[in-house]
Amino acid sequence: MDQRLDALTKRADELEAEIAALVDQDVVAVMTGTEPANSDKILRLSQDINIISTARERLRAAD
Repeated sequence: MDQRLDALTKRADELEAEIAALVDQDVVAVMTGTEPANSDKILRLSQDINIISTARERLRAAD
């Protein structure tokens, strides 16, 4: 079970880093007068993190 928790934590960390990079790109876009292009992907990745968090909670509760 620890391996599954570690894998989920690693994936969540990767997603958070990807979200941060996409937000940075959108901030630059807005500051230069263009439309942000990553909003949908940021939302989807955020939902993925929520799902992973729920899975981690359930694994911990089952332990």
